[in-house]
Amino acid sequence: MREAFRTFLGVDLGGGKGKNTAVARLVRTAGGVSVQLVSTRTPEERPFFDAELVAFLRAHAEGAVLAIDAPLLPSVCLRCHLEVCEGLAACQDPVVRWFAQQSPEESRAASGKPATTAYTQRACEVLLHRRHGILPRETLGQGMGPLTARAHYLRRVLAPTFELNRNLLEVYPKATIHMLCGAEPARRYKRLANTWRVRAEILERLQPELSFNIWREGCLQNDHCFDAVICAYTAYLWAREGWTLPEEDRAVFERDGWIWFPPRAPGPDPAG
Repeated sequence: MREAFRTFLGVDLGGGKGKNTAVARLVRTAGGVSVQLVSTRTPEERPFFDAELVAFLRAHAEGAVLAIDAPLLPSVCLRCHLEVCEGLAACQDPVVRWFAQQSPEESRAASGKPATTAYTQRACEVLLHRRHGILPRETLGQGMGPLTARAHYLRRVLAPTFELNRNLLEVYPKATIHMLCGAEPARRYKRLANTWRVRAEILERLQPELSFNIWREGCLQNDHCFDAVICAYTAYLWAREGWTLPEEDRAVFERDGWIWFPPRAPGPDPAG
């Protein structure tokens, strides 16, 4: 079924009242995907506020996978409908139990503070950090509340056109770069010296599978545009390689959400 996807949309989501949301549109080619559009503005030169973003995504939904760089599900406590909470220790939700079952060495930081909190984090974020050494932003970490709320709104308003884990994915560009290009490029491609060169080297690593039908420099010069392209490219790899949720603790990730990222460096496209 995933072979039918021909368009890959990537969104580096910014706050609903800001102007930093970027959107990329990639189309499938004989040997990979080609970037047809990446911008922080609509074709009418308007920022991607909610109405503009939703309209654009719906207009390009046919045969498309949408990948968004933001938490698409809230943390377990925010999903809870109980009137009275009996505390995490007494909670029987499978996600909360997953957090509780982490070993004592992992559940406490060196300072004695809890290393994880089920009400601000999701299980996929903890696993991404501990198993792969990639530290994502917490669902309700510092400054993430408005972004998480906007992503939750978009997931609901875009349904049923885009359905979570069918043609709607949560991704993390830094994780994709980490797995495909290494930890050092993932650390250096944003907000440090020589970012343009590091981004150019990353794109060169992804050639010829990832090509540009537009001016590539605009992507290299803008954090948000670059991440939007990586989001869309991650969606392409997901479709091409048939990624699935981990079998271990699969039920937890189905309830709590999953960040899709390459399990390994990809091989050649069999359709190429």
